[in-house]
Amino acid sequence: MRYAHDDPSLKTGVGGLTVWTLHDMAQRKQFDELDDLFNNGLTMNSLPVGLAAGAAARVFDIDNKLIAEALDSLTGRSWRGKVFFRSNNKTVSEGRNRIRSSLLLPGSPIVPMAKFTTRLLDSHPLAPNAKSNVVILNYVDLKTRPYWQEEVLSKVPVYDVQVAVKGKYGPVFIGKTWLGKYDVQGEFTASDPDKLIAWYFIDFNDGAIKEQKEEHWDGSDEEFIEPLPLVA
Repeated sequence: MRYAHDDPSLKTGVGGLTVWTLHDMAQRKQFDELDDLFNNGLTMNSLPVGLAAGAAARVFDIDNKLIAEALDSLTGRSWRGKVFFRSNNKTVSEGRNRIRSSLLLPGSPIVPMAKFTTRLLDSHPLAPNAKSNVVILNYVDLKTRPYWQEEVLSKVPVYDVQVAVKGKYGPVFIGKTWLGKYDVQGEFTASDPDKLIAWYFIDFNDGAIKEQKEEHWDGSDEEFIEPLPLVA
């Protein structure tokens, strides 16, 4: 069965999973439970669209301080989620990450950066045990403007695979991030398929955006891409 993102049966209500409860599980190193959720996700009928609240946890230590800080911009408090663009093709689109524009200026705005292309696939080699379809995020061409985070991340290639599960507000996505390399065709190979660098969690539902603003925000301004682009 393929679910629509607004299917009411995917909304569990009070006590259901949110990006923040999932983040707490990652912080407590409940990786077996997260893997079980990831491997038993929901098969969706399209890619998500719009703004997503997010939380993430880096789980692999990087010796290089500059690289570690850049990765933290994708997994730490400077990262607030993602935005997926509209598309004429329900299985192919692109988007951006919601990241603080400067790690040196705590009051700098959250801006859309670190561009990715995304596809909805029936399966993927990096998620061999997933019973649902998966969403992949490819960062082979991630630069948008001269942000230093993008400059560093372009030299430290990453790749995301995420699946949807039932959540408090509706479907919430559990994602895994790998380090590796891209070939000239833009295909990704993980340095070690068994070693994640991060878990991340995103939720496109209005309830999650509202909770983020009311309970998990620090007053930072945010720049939005409006209107949301349409990918042909």
